[in-house]
Amino acid sequence: MQQPEILSIAERLIPAYHADDFEFLLGQMTEGEPPSVKILVKMELNRVMAPCTKSIDLRGRVNGECREYELDGLKHWLDDVAFNAYHKNTRKFGGYTEGVWEALCNTHNNFRVMKQRGQSLKGGNTAESSPFEVEPINLGYDLKRRENRLRICSQIEIKLANKQIVHAVTVDLSPSGAKFKVPSAFGYKLGEIVNVRFVELEKNSDIEGIHDAIPYRIVGVDESYENDAVKFLRLLKLDDTNTLSIVIEQYLKSDAQKARHDNQDKIIRARSRGFEHTYLKHTCNLPVFFSGDELKLVLMTENNHSIWQYWQDERNQQTLSSLFNSQRMANLTTPGMKGSNNVLYSFTHDHKGQQLFFSMMMPEASREVRQLFWHIGAKKESWKAFRLSVFELSEEERQELSAHSTELGLEPNCLTHCGMLQEISDHRSRQDYLLTDKPRLPSSELNPFRHARNPSYNPICLYFDAKSRRKEPRYQFKSPVELTSENGEKLQGTTLDLSKHGASIQLAEPSRMKAGELCNINFKELQLYDKKLPLDAVPYKVIRISPGGKQLQLAIIEESQTMRVIAFFGKLISHNQEKLIAKKELLPSNNLLEGLHDILLDKAVSAPVFVEKKGSNMRPKVIGVHYPIPAYLTLFAKLGNGQSYSLEPIYKGRSATLLAEPMKHIEGAEPQYHELYLSAVKFGTRIQSVESKLLSDFSGIKERIKFIKNAQNIGEFYAIRICGAPVFDPMTALVRKDLEELAQISLHKARSLEKEINGIIGYGELTDITEEILIRLELTQ
Repeated sequence: MQQPEILSIAERLIPAYHADDFEFLLGQMTEGEPPSVKILVKMELNRVMAPCTKSIDLRGRVNGECREYELDGLKHWLDDVAFNAYHKNTRKFGGYTEGVWEALCNTHNNFRVMKQRGQSLKGGNTAESSPFEVEPINLGYDLKRRENRLRICSQIEIKLANKQIVHAVTVDLSPSGAKFKVPSAFGYKLGEIVNVRFVELEKNSDIEGIHDAIPYRIVGVDESYENDAVKFLRLLKLDDTNTLSIVIEQYLKSDAQKARHDNQDKIIRARSRGFEHTYLKHTCNLPVFFSGDELKLVLMTENNHSIWQYWQDERNQQTLSSLFNSQRMANLTTPGMKGSNNVLYSFTHDHKGQQLFFSMMMPEASREVRQLFWHIGAKKESWKAFRLSVFELSEEERQELSAHSTELGLEPNCLTHCGMLQEISDHRSRQDYLLTDKPRLPSSELNPFRHARNPSYNPICLYFDAKSRRKEPRYQFKSPVELTSENGEKLQGTTLDLSKHGASIQLAEPSRMKAGELCNINFKELQLYDKKLPLDAVPYKVIRISPGGKQLQLAIIEESQTMRVIAFFGKLISHNQEKLIAKKELLPSNNLLEGLHDILLDKAVSAPVFVEKKGSNMRPKVIGVHYPIPAYLTLFAKLGNGQSYSLEPIYKGRSATLLAEPMKHIEGAEPQYHELYLSAVKFGTRIQSVESKLLSDFSGIKERIKFIKNAQNIGEFYAIRICGAPVFDPMTALVRKDLEELAQISLHKARSLEKEINGIIGYGELTDITEEILIRLELTQ
């Protein structure tokens, strides 16, 4: 028998080495072999099971950072991989034996082992060779924190609920919680109560209670994406002892040390908040707030105008309220349900000059009716698919918003839910919805999904920044006018407000005009001020019409003949500043923005990507993540080097399409969207390969379906909707406020952060649309 076979038999007999029937099992496994084989197997087992007293020092011998551990009375210098291997093998061998020592000296990241296997000794790609490596920033990480955390690396001993002892190290500590780095060899359960002894702190401190085990509850188990040998536990302290508070105070002995620690915490927090504010100002999603089933508040950003505009009818009246009808909202806001999400399909239909809206949520119809909706709707340019995520507001969040009820013009405590409306598909993918046969149902089956024409209430619309969006102020001004429409219809009315380039008028009779049509306005009274000006026929474009057709919002047509009229309005306003009353624009206060910031951040449903310019090239710099990390982001985390995420599967070879083109600084540029399909082949938890294709890379639907099926068979499939848009002004009122506070601590850090935020020239957003793609292509498993 060859040596490998002898070692294999010995390996399989390790668990039975101390058992009473060991000799019987050994005899069975070596039956038919020469007596020497039995002796050799027994010799090998005696060797690897012999107690070991040798210390291990892996510094400079492994591709990983080592730290000192005291384990079973011996001091070792181990990296994370060897530390995990120690726990795994001491359980296997029943203690620290020669076999454990060998396993720790031959881990896969040992330089000697790597050289024998012909692997590169370099520790991954550099940022220069991998321009698509990005730094992850945890969105809202500091929001709920009411105390500073002490970053300290100290050995601890954790006793799990099943009595197993785990050696681990602290990452940070606070009086009420902690984060620990633990070996992945053990199973950790959410909610499990564990007892922790701070063995390293015990030796250096005589604080009362430090030698006692402290109970903690596990509230989070996070993967380490750069190293599968460890995991991170987030824990909540259960007892009310102040031992750790005293430890932290002792660690920060002097006021200078404490101030340095606090300031460092504030610097890290200010940087995270800088990216958070920029994300909330530029998100492509539409945040909405409800009072029960009524839409009360909508937040506008730089990039979500298209969703808001989509729900405007031919009068430019907002019909978004009709999307959230009472029956639909009842399903989404079931009492006790903290969060829910659903897919909405929609299209518009022109009927007798009126724009009618149709929308259907997935559970609202049978498969046949849904397919009918797809067949009728997907043939129209207005076809869209949205995902609506709804979250119940906590008591604390309700009180925060209630404090600003006067500012918002809402009843106190009326807001109960928050939602995110995301566009996840448009007319470019509409052929996908026509694959199945059209059901033999009358089109009248879709009548229940038609929106009400005039919603009973309108939501308040607020921009997520305390900066005026108006190009010029409007002033209350009443003056008689006569409107002449394109078809010659003449209607009498009066102005409600006036600006240099626009006006709002109230008509005596309803008008049948639509938004976008042209008309002439005769300012009968103002004409008397200057008879040389053509104020009897000023051309205007209709921007918005009230549901009753009597109130019109108008914008002047800028051409050579109207420039003198615009100048006249300018003089009229400037000479009567004391008499005219400016119409107030609802601008949120910093306190309100801060409250909205706190509420929205932990409800992020997309991953923001911040892009900078490096030389002549654009490259992604930071990605915003939210725990627990979605599966598609976990993929990028595992591909990344160290703590960074790799976005190579998205952007490599596509910089022009996904970065340069959509992020050109052209005034009025709209966000551009692309669908990306990913196939990941995995071996256990390790990624073997990743293939990615844009929707435009496929020759047709058949090729795309084949790609998805292959991905599902050999590994994992993900579909991502990628947004790209230019950033003109990344600064917000809240960023400036944070910078002012940071400047008092460190002017250098404040300037550095200001430069970093101002360096953001492009914004991207990643949205997981895997489920919706599989549903529309009928590929759900």
